[in-house]
Amino acid sequence: MRATVYILIALVSLTGLQFAEAQSIPANYTDVNIPDMKWDPPKYSEFKLWNGIAGLVVEDHEVPLVNFNISFPSPSDPEDKVGLADMTAWVLRNGGSTNIPPDSLNDIIEFKAAYLWIYAGQELVRVSGYCLAEDLELMMSFAKELIDNPAYPEDKIELQRGTKLEYIRRQNDRPRGIARREMSRLLYQDHPWGWNSSEESINSITRDDMLKYHSQVFQPKGAVFGISGDVTHKKAKKLAKKYFGKIKKSNREVPPLPSKVTSADPGIYYVEKEATQAYVSVGHLTVDYNDPRRHATEIMNDILGGGGFQARLMKRIRVEEGLAYGVYSRFTTPVPVVGRFVASASTGIDKSGRTLSLMNEVIADYAENGPTKEEFDKSKQAFINSFVWKFESADDLLSQLVYYKWRGLPLDTPQLDLAAYQKLTLEDVTKAAQSLLHPDKFVMVVVGLKAKMDRPLEDFGTVHTIELDK
Repeated sequence: MRATVYILIALVSLTGLQFAEAQSIPANYTDVNIPDMKWDPPKYSEFKLWNGIAGLVVEDHEVPLVNFNISFPSPSDPEDKVGLADMTAWVLRNGGSTNIPPDSLNDIIEFKAAYLWIYAGQELVRVSGYCLAEDLELMMSFAKELIDNPAYPEDKIELQRGTKLEYIRRQNDRPRGIARREMSRLLYQDHPWGWNSSEESINSITRDDMLKYHSQVFQPKGAVFGISGDVTHKKAKKLAKKYFGKIKKSNREVPPLPSKVTSADPGIYYVEKEATQAYVSVGHLTVDYNDPRRHATEIMNDILGGGGFQARLMKRIRVEEGLAYGVYSRFTTPVPVVGRFVASASTGIDKSGRTLSLMNEVIADYAENGPTKEEFDKSKQAFINSFVWKFESADDLLSQLVYYKWRGLPLDTPQLDLAAYQKLTLEDVTKAAQSLLHPDKFVMVVVGLKAKMDRPLEDFGTVHTIELDK
């Protein structure tokens, strides 16, 4: 009996406690008081090799895994050989070295449950590895072997050439892919960012082109080595010195990416494509990384079209009108070339005119009036609170640090950015929208069948027809 009484007393007390707690819970999530975020990112250390290669180390000894990479500045592809960098990287990794056949190399890496890959873009070549801490030196030796003694076998070159040619033959299968490609080409005319590979460019690439590219890229000037995981600073520096400290200096200069950009005239650029849906996209050039409005543009775009179902474009075009499954916008501020603003949607052909009209209408209203205070407050708070997830792990932080070092940016850029986001005001974002969004300057790309569209394209401006390669 006494035990029963004690149990009843405990249940009553617990119920009362739960009731009191329930009374303190806000009725709406908007009433939750979220304290200002305090962020202390993982620590890192630096070193420099005698040949000029910079080193970055982010230690994390929780699990016995290591991630490393070494990045080299690289030239953009020549206009008549677009695809050279990407093909070179693939053949370098999959072709083995003059000392180690590719199958033997892959067997060892697979047996070790490790990864070794090579990426090449228009400004950067990166050799990366991921492995158990005990296999770090082996993987770094493989990376150095490929750099020093590349094979570039003809059979691998032809294999990758065939893959690239098949991709080119299929590149017009999807309206979205066509629109994205043509928008880049129109916004970045006569610039590597607007160039695309073709059958002619891929077929023109030779083994000698790859060897020339290789000799131009793999030199210490501007190179950055980064490593994170279960490794000490002392060991990281020792291994970097052993394997990459012997890369000899070169007098070869890597030409920078051109900074001058010319965009196509505003108007409609129509691509005829037989498909059940149309794809519409609008855009223009913006500003670069050094523009003081850079932080405001991220909040600005999040509210307009980057914030999912909370964004204005999504609310109006999908939720209210049901015209498109997805609609979004992007506003980029890259280094060292001006970025772009692009808004896009996939919709039914018989609704493409209405969709394009609404996109322009929503953007024009936003450009004139900016966001509401409620939109600004929600977006800013969400953006700041999610900021730390960009640097959740040691690997994430290392990736950012290597990028900053390679670009010549301060290594405390994340902290500086967070402080800048926290200081933003509604007025800052409104001014950014008013000064950086220009619907009257839009390049508009429409992919579909004009005969089935609900409005004449001439309603939106001068129409330019783009003929697809057959």
